[in-house]
Amino acid sequence: MGDDPLVDALYRLIRTGELSPGQRVDQRVISELLGVSRTPLREALRALAIDGVLTRTPNAGYAVAKLSAEDLLQYYSLRAFLETQVLAALHWPSEEELDQLRRSNEDCRVAAEAGDLDQLMTANRAFHFGMFRWSTLTIMVNELERVWRVSDPYRALHLSNRERRSHVAIDHDRMIEAIESRDPARLIELQDAHRATSRMLLHDMLSHGRPQSLMGLPQSKAQLGVRISVA
Repeated sequence: MGDDPLVDALYRLIRTGELSPGQRVDQRVISELLGVSRTPLREALRALAIDGVLTRTPNAGYAVAKLSAEDLLQYYSLRAFLETQVLAALHWPSEEELDQLRRSNEDCRVAAEAGDLDQLMTANRAFHFGMFRWSTLTIMVNELERVWRVSDPYRALHLSNRERRSHVAIDHDRMIEAIESRDPARLIELQDAHRATSRMLLHDMLSHGRPQSLMGLPQSKAQLGVRISVA
């Protein structure tokens, strides 16, 4: 998130599962844990509630947003749309920017091998948003960041799988190759496939007794019917 260290610290508790989906936020405990007073903590809680990361109930306070499988499928469809548009509107990076992307991916590789889930999620976010922020579509990038924040606790569950962790940096390597080749269509296809591995974990939960309107939500460039024009 970046602009407010307290919001970042609170969000990290959620992202890493110290505050889990559905859990009530005890402001007394959290203020002691983070070493802050209640007033700035309330402002940080309010900021995360505006983003949808937290929910607020009158007389009950804040809780971490708990998403249903149907909610998550909609968020993945939003990601498919936003990520396709954002990557289709990239300014190709300088060599320095590309080197930074490679360093972020090496951080992913090291964290995955060490089984450090928190560091892997940090490095994975740095990789993807390092790339997304080359796009001219800044409003879409900001909305994409919000969508990622809301679904991050569930992404942590996905990345806790050792086999999946081992493939993260390999997928990123291929994306870097597509960037080096300045091939936006290939880059978007790779991002679709990368995202699909986590989305497929929802499939079994959603494949029985769910509305077709949910099951039919687009999840890739091909399903969205987006054309990629090369400058």
